[in-house]
Amino acid sequence: MSNPTLRTDRVRMLGLIYKNPSISREEFDRYWLEHHSQLFLSLDIVKKNLLKYEQLHINQQTKDLQSLGAALIECDGVAIIEAESYEKLLELFNDAQFKAIVEPDEEKFLDRSKTRSVPLDFAAFINK
Repeated sequence: MSNPTLRTDRVRMLGLIYKNPSISREEFDRYWLEHHSQLFLSLDIVKKNLLKYEQLHINQQTKDLQSLGAALIECDGVAIIEAESYEKLLELFNDAQFKAIVEPDEEKFLDRSKTRSVPLDFAAFINK
């Protein structure tokens, strides 16, 4: 067995996101999944700079997992993006098209003031 090391060819950014309080959970999930994802994926900078984009929607039926003794984060969703470097991620977030198209669209379904981001270096131990 080899010694685990963090990957140097990829980085990830995890975003904890919260829905806009003016919409329902169902509207939030549907809009994020069906509309926003397609808008985001249509940008040239996304196609050029990202290796992975994942949405993680909170499963409302498993709230009882809290009984396992782990406190649950009360966010409405998680987004994970992956790129070759943090510079590629910064280039994405500073892109004029991103700022003109994606950010205003996020206002429709997110409470951007509550969004929290976590930059991540990672090691994958199981990756089937």
